[in-house]
Amino acid sequence: MINGEGTTTATLPFIQNAEHLSRYLSLDEQIKKDIDAVSRHHPLKIPEYYIDIIDKDNPLCPIRKQSIPSSEELMNNGDMDPLNEKDYSVTPTFIKKYRGRGVFLVNAECAMYCRFCNRRRFVGRGWNPKKYWEETLQYIEKGEDIYEIILSGGDPFMLLPDELNYLLERLRAIERIKTIRISTRVPVVFPEGLYEDYFTAIRDNSPIWIIIHINHPKEITSAFLEKIKRFREAGGIILSQTVLLRGVNDCPYILQKLFENLVYCGVKPYYLFQFDEVRGAMHFKVRVQKGIEIMRFLRKNTSGLALPHYVFDIPGGLGKVPVDYRYMKKRKANNIYLEGFSGTKGVYCDDGKESRCIECGLCKET
Repeated sequence: MINGEGTTTATLPFIQNAEHLSRYLSLDEQIKKDIDAVSRHHPLKIPEYYIDIIDKDNPLCPIRKQSIPSSEELMNNGDMDPLNEKDYSVTPTFIKKYRGRGVFLVNAECAMYCRFCNRRRFVGRGWNPKKYWEETLQYIEKGEDIYEIILSGGDPFMLLPDELNYLLERLRAIERIKTIRISTRVPVVFPEGLYEDYFTAIRDNSPIWIIIHINHPKEITSAFLEKIKRFREAGGIILSQTVLLRGVNDCPYILQKLFENLVYCGVKPYYLFQFDEVRGAMHFKVRVQKGIEIMRFLRKNTSGLALPHYVFDIPGGLGKVPVDYRYMKKRKANNIYLEGFSGTKGVYCDDGKESRCIECGLCKET
């Protein structure tokens, strides 16, 4: 069930503590202590579905790394709000950084609390954005320079279907709003949570752009593919975004398989993000040169349809720019000095640890 607040109840198949997790995975006492220690700062939540696709005999499994806390999360380097969203929030739930569009934080719950999340400062911590929906909707209705809305959070598909439909209908009623996006990870980590009423909401308010966050080819399962098919049948236009994560997907063969398989099922890879400097997750940071090498490999070896934009989101909320010499103005030691489209300048600290092969064997299959 889902309760009247639109958030998941304890009856749903989610793991939220180390003791529960140990029923699914073999965990020694130190690992359980580490998980509990991290969870006090950065909550744990994993759907049973996602646990089932972990390679339980492989401690380096990329599914495991994305979902299960590690003691590295207790490090204090990084920023809890690396993109400075608070300073661009014109209401408590609406971020207005770019001309013509904005991000509507409709929910603070996700089906899974990803260990690299750049909004972990509020996701899963009891904040209720619904209190501010009307304030944000009125702001959007009055905002003459707003033409595109991105529904995000948290995850919009963790709302009740009628709540999501209500938001879509309110936005569709504003003639000025031409484009609506929904950013989600639910089809990847909790596909059984997407039932028919969600697709009805998409169909009734189409066209809707669905931006799916997916990081590894192991996440493309039969259940995922079925939901992609349903989105397409409902009139959804589907793109993907991926974060470059050390020890998860920092390999050209992994990303080639991910992006090509997405194209095969009708999903266009849209963004590959250089990692945001979020506190407690800096161990996922990949060196920029490694990302450049991966993109060079992909340009040589795969279809242009399977190539995403590889971008920085400049620290401090200064905007997205391609990882490209035109925007990387200079380098001094580990600091890369960036310039945004409007001339704003920022610095990205390129201090990720060296990438290492996780011996998944994909390179031997090509």
